[in-house]
Amino acid sequence: MSQPFWRTSLSAVEPNKILIRGYRVQDLMGRCSFGDVIYLTFKGELPAGNEGRLIEMIVVSSTDHSFLAPSIDATRFVASGGVPLQAAVAAGILSLGDHHGGAIEQCAKLLQESVPAGRSAPEIVNDFRRRRQRIPGFGHPWHDRDPRTLTLIAKAKEWNLAGPCLELAHAIGAELGLPVNIDGVISGIISDMGISWHYGRAFFIIPRVVGLAAHAVEETTRERPFRAIDLNDIAYDGPPERDLP
Repeated sequence: MSQPFWRTSLSAVEPNKILIRGYRVQDLMGRCSFGDVIYLTFKGELPAGNEGRLIEMIVVSSTDHSFLAPSIDATRFVASGGVPLQAAVAAGILSLGDHHGGAIEQCAKLLQESVPAGRSAPEIVNDFRRRRQRIPGFGHPWHDRDPRTLTLIAKAKEWNLAGPCLELAHAIGAELGLPVNIDGVISGIISDMGISWHYGRAFFIIPRVVGLAAHAVEETTRERPFRAIDLNDIAYDGPPERDLP
């Protein structure tokens, strides 16, 4: 008998039965938080301590950042065209990339590769400077004492979930003379939890969907349709008007 084409260790569905990593969904619904289930889904086992609570704090921290985030702007522009909610939210998600929403993955990869290798903060910083590259997860255009990072760090320490990855992130920030930003703190925390850097962007996507949905609904219910850029904010710098030869 040939093997099934599709395989998964994540979930199973039968008539009147749903399992997530082997646990019955109704049991998870009654006894576990969303943060617990995120941890379970990504790692395969339930958290032993307050990992789920800290993940929920991470999710709250990244829910919204107003019009300063390109994903919010993209969602509202698309929503103003009269598309369904899922299309407007998808537009915001599609705007996430290396420069917006990607730093958690990038920084977590750096930390998870550097700690086992015993790389020091000066070594890492000098390497990036030689390549003239910015280290993801440090500095912020608006916040030098970000209340989100301060709260997450305090709870990670209180719950004994702060480890060598978060410590290395702080050392890199000190070497750079920059604060560890929200992406860097989340990277350090999930790395110390043993969550692979491959899930890094998920910790931005999951909560940001909430903010995008709210912005899309607000745009369609409170604003006039067809949002456009003000002509005064557009400067044409191409060739002057000319005739065809």
